[in-house]
Formats: sequence, structure tokens, C-alpha cells
Amino acid sequence: MKTVFIYTPKYLEFRPPKDHPWSPQRAEATYQLCNKLGLLNHPWISVLEPSPIPEKSLYQFHTRSYVKMLKAANRGKFREEWLQYGIGTTECPVYKGVYDYHRLGAGGTMLGAQLLSQSEVDRVFNVTGGFHHAGKDFAAGFCYINDIVLAIKQLITTHKMVMYLDIDAHHGDQVQEAFYSTDKVLTISFHQDCHTLFPFEGGSEKEIGKGKGKGYCINVPMAPGTGDDEFLWAFQEIFEPAAQLYGPEVIVAVLGADALASDPLSNLELTNRSYSSATDLISKYASKLLALGGGGYSLEHAAQAWTLAWAVMNDLGCNEDDMVSFGGEFWGDGVCSLRGTPVYVPEKTKKKASTQLKKTVAWLKDNVLCLIN
Repeated sequence: MKTVFIYTPKYLEFRPPKDHPWSPQRAEATYQLCNKLGLLNHPWISVLEPSPIPEKSLYQFHTRSYVKMLKAANRGKFREEWLQYGIGTTECPVYKGVYDYHRLGAGGTMLGAQLLSQSEVDRVFNVTGGFHHAGKDFAAGFCYINDIVLAIKQLITTHKMVMYLDIDAHHGDQVQEAFYSTDKVLTISFHQDCHTLFPFEGGSEKEIGKGKGKGYCINVPMAPGTGDDEFLWAFQEIFEPAAQLYGPEVIVAVLGADALASDPLSNLELTNRSYSSATDLISKYASKLLALGGGGYSLEHAAQAWTLAWAVMNDLGCNEDDMVSFGGEFWGDGVCSLRGTPVYVPEKTKKKASTQLKKTVAWLKDNVLCLIN
């Protein structure tokens, strides 16, 4: 097995507005923690720096007019007419270097896709990737360039069976939209019910694809308060049979850490127990894996989750009870456990979440899984 961790300190050169939830420090924090635990010091592991994705590659999905606007926004000067394209909103603000930062993040994802396409490695992790809300001609939900769609378009030129799997708290809406009418990509999204969370529409289990793509789109919306037990049960009931039926040659997995109970921007109650278990199951079915960070807005907890995910991907069996002294610019002095804090979920909330998921899973088994061939 050969694996690649994609990282560059250049991410820290970019500064979104002070109160914006997205932090370029996410990759740095994860890299530092992986280093402290010795998770990058093995002969089969390489750490590679990405280059910005070439502008011409963006046109494989994004429109030329949109890319032109995004390039202009790179100077950090706002123009009111950009608002209709999502640029300059509170979600996707204009700041100096915004185009450069997202080109660099997308470049990391494309590097991973190229390495997998050339069969040079088996697993790649790009923490600064997973921008699933960016549309062809608009920015949304902290996402300006859809690196996932661009990478999948690259992968389907060399692989017949590509699976996109998303466990971010938010629905992978624009990736679903891009491949909704094709059977070349099986898209699966586990997310908080969109009636209760951004993007506030879509993501229903009834969205199953159309035309040749009918049956190749699976959505598993989860009620606020869904915890480890409910999520893991649904994940095993849907992901595992889907992977067995489809037989993906490569899986593109968005491992959003914003589904954790500690995250300030969602209402799910997962812990690293279920998060790392899901990553383990993904790795089991992925002969080739391109993992992306996605969302995660508690810096400390996101870095812990992605560190555990990296350990699992490399079969290193990182002990979740390991105590790691963090310190430094990210979290200050102190000792934290990678395992995190157990979460109490009221029985009434658990029952509601479980009931909803059982209905959803039953419907998907009866109406969607049977369409995969």
C-alpha cells in the first residue's frame, strides 16, 4: 500500500475575514497532530505539496464568466454585481487571495485524482478539499471551486465505477446535481435533514437520479440529534450493500467533521467513535480512495477526527485513548484526548432519530438499492 497526505504551509498565507467560520489552519493543525503521533513517518507514506489547479482545468465544470469574476475577487475588492453569483455574501466573502486559496485547495484534490488515475498510490487525503456546494456559476456555503466534481470528471476517464460518498453534515448538493443523470458515478450523501440545515432544500431520499442515473443517487437525511448508534446502523445498512452491488474502483469520500457533536454549525451528535468506524468501513471497500476534509468548524476537534481518519486509512490502529499535549498557536496549553468527550443524547431525541432513519433505510432498500447493477 502507498498513501499520500497532501499538505502545504502556504495555506496559512490566506486570511478570510476574522469572524468567518472557514479556517485555512485546518490542514496545518491536522498535519501537526499527525506528525506528533508519528502517523507520517512510515515508508509507504508520502507528504506532497499541491500546486494550484490550472485555470483551464476549472472550465471542465465552471463557466468562464464565473471564473473571471472569481479571479477579479482575488484582489479583495467587493463588487455588488457579484452577489447574484454568491460572491461577496456572508457565506462566501471577498478577500485578498480568495481565488488563489481555492485554486490551491482544488489543486491538492486534482493531484490526488491524478495519482490514483496513474495507479501510483492507493489512498490520498487532502484535508483542504471537499467543496461540495460550489455550482457551475456560483459560490455557496463557503465553497467557490468544486474540486470534487473536477476530480471525479478526471477519475471517470480512467475508471468505470466511481463512488462519491459524503458524510459531511451538509448535503453534497452540487456534486449530486453534476452527476444526477449518469450511471458513471454513484453518489451517496449522509447529512442532516436539509429542512433544518444549509442548503435548506433538497437532499431527500426521494432524489434518486434520473434517466441513466436513476438509482445512482442515494440520500440519507438524518434528524437533528442523530448520534453514533443511529448513524452507524444506517451507514452499515446503506453504504455496505451499495458498495457490494456497485463495486467501485475508486471512492471519493468527503469526511466532513462538522457532523461531530462539538461542531458549532450543525445539530448532529456524532463522536469520533462512529466517525472512525465509518472511515474504516470506507477503507475496506475502497481499493483506491481519495479522501477530502469537507466541513469542520471546531479546529481542535476537526483535526482530531481527520488524524484518526488518516490513521485508519493507513491501518495504523491509532489508539483513540492516546493523550496528546497540543499547545502552541492553535489551542493553547492543555491535554486533550483524540477520543473526545462522550455525548449524552436524550432518549426522546434518539428515538425520533432512529424512527426516521429506519423509515428512510427501508424505503431506500425497497426502491433504490435494487436499481444498482
